[in-house]
Amino acid sequence: MSKSNGHANDDYVAAGFHRVPVDSNPPMINWGRLYREWTDDKKITYLEKLASSMNHAAHLIQTERNQLGDLCEKKEKQIKSLKIALDQNNSMIQGEITKMNADRQEYHKAIATLKHDLRSLEHGDHS
Repeated sequence: MSKSNGHANDDYVAAGFHRVPVDSNPPMINWGRLYREWTDDKKITYLEKLASSMNHAAHLIQTERNQLGDLCEKKEKQIKSLKIALDQNNSMIQGEITKMNADRQEYHKAIATLKHDLRSLEHGDHS
């Protein structure tokens, strides 16, 4: 099992996530007539507000991403813990079934012996 990006290659959760390719030539922004008519100071103020908004949005996205990552880690631990409990439960049930089958075989053997002894007694064989 080899790992890449901290996840096993057969990790079904991580399998759905792929790195988004970064385009080296992003599309140009079509600013429009109103923006082009603004003064340089007004453009700078607008761009500073836009950058601040984008930074805030990036921060919110990163915070949510971190929370989702933490949640995934907790869920993964919970699933592993539940798997251990399930395996233990299955092992206990299998042990009980094995014991019950052995007991049933002993009961059948005892019944067969009793039936044989009963037939022997009915036929007068007292050996």
